[in-house]
Amino acid sequence: MSSITSQTYLKTRASVMSGQLIDDRAFESLLRAPLPLLEEPFGLQGISDRELSETELNRTIERGLINQLMNELSILLRPLNGTARDILIYWSRKFELYNLKALIRGKLNNLPYDQIRESLHILPALISLPHETLLRTENVPELLRQLEQTPYEAIARQARQVFEEKNESFSLDATIDHRYYIGLLKHARSCSSEDQAPLLQLIGDLIDRQNLPWLLRYRLNYQLSPSETYYLLIPSGHYLHADLLKRLVNMEQMAQILEALPAPLDSRLADASTIMAVELAMTEDLIAQSRKCLRFSPSAITRALAYLMLREMDLRRVFAIIQGRVLKLDEQLIRQAADINPEVAGV
Repeated sequence: MSSITSQTYLKTRASVMSGQLIDDRAFESLLRAPLPLLEEPFGLQGISDRELSETELNRTIERGLINQLMNELSILLRPLNGTARDILIYWSRKFELYNLKALIRGKLNNLPYDQIRESLHILPALISLPHETLLRTENVPELLRQLEQTPYEAIARQARQVFEEKNESFSLDATIDHRYYIGLLKHARSCSSEDQAPLLQLIGDLIDRQNLPWLLRYRLNYQLSPSETYYLLIPSGHYLHADLLKRLVNMEQMAQILEALPAPLDSRLADASTIMAVELAMTEDLIAQSRKCLRFSPSAITRALAYLMLREMDLRRVFAIIQGRVLKLDEQLIRQAADINPEVAGV
């Protein structure tokens, strides 16, 4: 960002909006709040009274929360132009990739047009795919060829190549995710010098949060080879750089992989016995680093991105709580889904 006025506005706006973030004690309160009070702040009034099916309920809640996040994104975009604006828009494209995956699954399973269409989120025009055009394609390769005429070109080209080689959904989904994060790094590296370093550190923490659970699942659960696993990782994390990832993918036990991690990850994950525990610990670290960036980063665009990342994680937890409450699930299940730690909450 070159404009001092724009930077000041963005820092102030991100600081004000940070008051909407939800801490662990507040999440504890949400578990017991009356449902109408829980629904109203997120534009979901009356959802518990509509007798929706579980599928309809999930779709409605998720749409409402994504719409909330998109509205906040539009506020942060107002003073921005150039590469700073581009990186926030690119980050938000992850939500349209949910639509892309839904379109692909629908085509692979020969689902009816209306059923696929109903599963799609309505997103702002600046990130939206041409849904109607893609819905009318005959198959996945044609869908991806059509997508190559959009800002999602790089993702589409790589995904089409993988699908033509392997013709299965797992590799296609993994490739879409991989190319998204490569694109996020590319956008960060094109930002101004004062923004680039803090952005790359924050995005590096985000990539570490993705890479380590992916590595563990690909190698230990899916039994992928070291080369297949490495190909699906993003070799530009904060702590998990390319050379280290090459060593880790050749290890065959979780304990061995965790012991080989650099500080502070080695001590942080020393007691983790499951991939879920690793994922939760990495998420906690990402939240802590994002909050630090939001408060102290000299880069206004880094503060804005940190806010959006934190807000998304908050809304995912809200989704789990509202969904669980409406479906009358056991409180312990809701706690697990929403990552609510009783010890942190002081109960």
